[in-house]
Formats: sequence, structure tokens, C-alpha cells
Amino acid sequence: MKLDSRWLLGAMGSAFIMLSVSGAAVAQVGGTQCNDIQMLQHKCGQQKNTSEKPAEQKTKYPNATRKQPKNPGVSAREAKGLNEGLQAANSGDSATALKDLQPIADSGSNAYAKAMATLGLAQVKYKSGDTKGAIALQKQALDSNALDNDSYFQGLETLAQMYIADEDYSDALTTLDAWNKQSGAQSADIYALQGNAYYRLQKYPEAVAAIQKAKSLTSQPQPSWDQIEMASYFAMDKYDDAAKLAEAALAKDPNNSTLLQNVIAIYINAHQDSKALALLERARANGQIKDAAGYMNMAKMYDNLGQNSSDPKVNAMKAVAVIKEGMSKGIVQPGYDTYKLLGDSYAIAGDYKNAVVEYGKASPDAKTGEVDFERGQMLEQLGRDKEARAALKQAIAKGGFKRMGAAYLTLGNAELALKNKAAAIAAYKQAEQDPETRADARRTLKQLGHK
Repeated sequence: MKLDSRWLLGAMGSAFIMLSVSGAAVAQVGGTQCNDIQMLQHKCGQQKNTSEKPAEQKTKYPNATRKQPKNPGVSAREAKGLNEGLQAANSGDSATALKDLQPIADSGSNAYAKAMATLGLAQVKYKSGDTKGAIALQKQALDSNALDNDSYFQGLETLAQMYIADEDYSDALTTLDAWNKQSGAQSADIYALQGNAYYRLQKYPEAVAAIQKAKSLTSQPQPSWDQIEMASYFAMDKYDDAAKLAEAALAKDPNNSTLLQNVIAIYINAHQDSKALALLERARANGQIKDAAGYMNMAKMYDNLGQNSSDPKVNAMKAVAVIKEGMSKGIVQPGYDTYKLLGDSYAIAGDYKNAVVEYGKASPDAKTGEVDFERGQMLEQLGRDKEARAALKQAIAKGGFKRMGAAYLTLGNAELALKNKAAAIAAYKQAEQDPETRADARRTLKQLGHK
């Protein structure tokens, strides 16, 4: 039985999408770097000692193959608006960002100022939910070839993030490849983004390789990287590798609900029910099972253990307790699946009286006659023949299940117990048509003197 494993990678939807414009949002005035505090104090461009040569600006990408364009500088007035606009874009103040940046992007004094303003406007678009518009502006700024290398390569990384947010994983990978080829550097974040994109494209071996490379480049890997690697192993049915990774992460953060659920999902699909149940019981005790799938999976596993043991009642009744707890908390909702599972659990435990009650609740929403057939068989065994007859007739009328011959055979037994010999013979004759029940039906018909 394939159990529900929707927990795995539940937090990945927003993974890595944390956009920001060039680190400190620094503009340049007359060839001298100018930070925000200097702008506010109107000290930008002042030199304490004119005889001193300005220090050469350091770059994060000294080995870049991209030739950094010459920056003609930005006027003090324009730099102030640019810095304040970029700060506003980073902080989410879209009105101020648009007021300060749009005029510069439209008619700035030089290409650098216009490109930086366009980066800020791209972020405003992204935060407003217009991802495609943000991508267009981001590309426009990068394609202008006016940005310094620090801003350019951070802009490429941001563009890749935008592509991932827009589910355009192929263009994200193309952008990240460009970063790797041109920057002359290696970045854990870049490889992690590649792993994310490869995973989304179902290129799982490539995703694992990229994430492992990312981890090798930092002493502080992000938890979301483990999620991608785990999910990739999971998708390749490499449950042992996934479990090792998940267990190691869980050991470091034992109270992490997402990690706990990921390990459980891995064990479920690896058919290691005992290990999964031990963790599920821990999660249940800590109130960490918060969805119906968790409770239903747990009950199914207890039923599986019960069916494969010499004393099925103990585990089957644990399944009942789990479902009822989920219902009492309002997490597991009443309905066909819930009542059917409760009926199955009671049946495995040998409690036919409660099983028929739960199957009866499932019956109105049943698309086939299966639960009515099960209910009818149990009612017949309990000696409640009139109810059994009604349930079996309802099962036969609905159809859609495999054991139709058994339904007719049991119906014949119920009719016979109710002293309706003609009806019993008619049911047995129907059962005779099914290879599964042919021998029993013929034997009973012979005993009734009907050949």
C-alpha cells in the first residue's frame, strides 16, 4: 500500500527567493565610492587630504572574465536620490522607490545610474507580484553593460531567483551558468540555486551534485539545501540515502517538525513501518501532526502491522485510537475515507459490531458496493440476517467491486436464514456464475434439492 508522503519538501515553495539590490545600495560620485550615511551628511565627494590618492575600490570578483565598464560617476544630487530610492526598494517602500528611481531610470545622467535605478524598479515589480515585469527590468539593467562587476553578478543571481519564482527553471540555469563562467568565483548560494532548478526539472542526480557542491563551499549550509537533496534521493527511490541525510539533520534539530515529517515520509515509502511509527508517536505526543495525512498514514501503518502479526487486535485498535484522536482535534474530517479506514481497523481487530457501524457511515458516499458487501458479510456472521440482506442487495445494486459472486453467496445464506428458500436459490444461482464461488453455490443448491 503506497502511503501519502505529501509532507516531503513542504517548505520548498519559497526556497531561496530573497531578493535584494546590490548590497549596501552604494552609488558613486566623481569616481569616489559614497555610502548612504555620507549622502545624508552631505559629505559625499569631500576628501580629507587632496594630496592622497583615492584607494582603489576592491571587488568581490577579482578573477572575473567580464570586463568591468568605466564608471563616469554620478552627481551628488542624483546619487542621493539613487541611494534613497534603492533603500526604499529594499525596505518595501514602493512609493518612495518609484518617486526617486523612475526619473533616473528614464533620463539619468549616465548609464550606470540608469542601470542601478532599473535594478531597484525591478525589485519593486517583484515585490508587487509582477515577476515577469521584474525579470524584464532586471534583464534590461544587466544587458546595458553599465554595471560594475559587484552589482552585475549580484544582479545575475537575483535574476536567477526571479526565474525560479516564475517557474522558468531552464532560464534560471542558463543565468547561473553565465554567473559561473564570467565571475571567476565559486558561490555556495549559486550552486544551491542550481540544485533547486535541477530538482524542479526532475534532474535529480544533477540536483544532488549541485547541492553537495554548495555544501562543500560553506561551513553553514542552509536547511533548505538538505530538503532538496533529500527530495532528490526520495524521487530516485534512494530511501537509504535520504534517510541518512534526514536523520543527521534531525539529530541536530530534534524539534523541527518539517524534518521529522520528512524522515517519517521516507520510512513510509521505504516500507519501514516500525521506524516510521516510532517517530509518528513522538510527533503525535508533541502535537506535531497537524494534517489529516499524518493521522491517516499512522492508522494505515498500524493496520498493516496488525494484519502481519499473530495478534492483530492490539495494533488495529491503536489505528482506531489514532483516527479518533485526529477527528476529536478537527484535523481528520468525517467522510468516506475516514469511516472506511475506521471500519477496516475494527474489522482487523475482529470487532465486527463496530466495523459495520463505520462501514454504514461510509456507505452513502461510496462509489462502489464494496463497503456494503463488507458490511453485509459481517452482519450475516453476527446473525443479523435481515440487515445483512439489505446491505448485500445495496452492494450488488451499486456494483463496481470484484467479489460479486461472494456477495450473492452471502445473500443466499441470509435469505436461507430468513426462510426465503426461493430467494436463496436465486442468489445461489447467481453465485454459481462466478468461478470463485461456483463450487460452494453448487453444493448448497444440491443440498436444497435444486440441480
